[in-house]
Amino acid sequence: MSAPELHPDVTAALEAAFPGRPVQDVTSLSGGFSGAALIAFVVDGAPYVAKRFALDPSDPERAARESACMRVASERGVAPRLHHADARTGVTIMDRIAGTPLRPTSDPMQIERVAAALRRLHDGPPFPRGPSRMDFLRFLDAQCAALAGVGLPAELVRTIAELERVSAPHAHAAACHRDLNPNNVLVAAERVYFVDWTHAGAGDPFIDLAQLGVFAYPRPEQREALLEAYLGRPANDGERERARLARAIALAFYAASFFFGAARLGGPPPEDDVSRPLAEVLAAFGAAPERTHPGVVAAAFLREVRREARALDVLRGLP
Repeated sequence: MSAPELHPDVTAALEAAFPGRPVQDVTSLSGGFSGAALIAFVVDGAPYVAKRFALDPSDPERAARESACMRVASERGVAPRLHHADARTGVTIMDRIAGTPLRPTSDPMQIERVAAALRRLHDGPPFPRGPSRMDFLRFLDAQCAALAGVGLPAELVRTIAELERVSAPHAHAAACHRDLNPNNVLVAAERVYFVDWTHAGAGDPFIDLAQLGVFAYPRPEQREALLEAYLGRPANDGERERARLARAIALAFYAASFFFGAARLGGPPPEDDVSRPLAEVLAAFGAAPERTHPGVVAAAFLREVRREARALDVLRGLP
């Protein structure tokens, strides 16, 4: 297989980061949901990754924000070491980590390592603010309408708006990753790293915890262990309530994202496919994502959002 043709901006970045040194074993990688172009390569026997994403005219600060967040996270030791970041071209170069994505576990040592990495990130220098979650919701709603002729479920939009209102005091409390699905968490031999900083910015640290809890810590006792490891002590009632609110928000935005995924396929799945419990659906999706319609996942998330929302006093007045 021939090496991929490199964009001129990537070629210039490689020369700036490794002047006069040969770049070998160049291969393409998947850019995931963000659609970024990724390449893996080797210089002097060491592995690296270069990322280039198309600049977004609707969010002109995105490249500068992502570069700034990656630089801070790299210096804090919770992101791969950064060797090059150019906000003008959207190209970054970092170490390629020999790690595995985070998978569901009750291992207390791994829970502590993940919690310690989160604390180190959240306790570090502030991140710039980025688009709000409501901005992201409006984007998904418009995309769903354009693709499938119908936007996000009105119930979901109303619930998210109320959750956002209640959580507003914590909205910009810390430097946050804001997209901690398990594939963005790499467990290496000696450290836990966070990757893909596309959505990073000032945020609510409990949302980062809650996102991890959705996929990697699906059982309540696992999420409680993660919260206590993060706090370094047993959680009090107020912290548990805040964690539950954050979980409802994380579930709701995953629901919206999977509804968008369903819209890209033309609409929802058959009705008889949307009644399974969330844990069962996520297990099936994790094992074979190509066999699980995103609408099935979205419907399971929506049911879980409804259940969590009803348990929160702040939402009991919603229809």
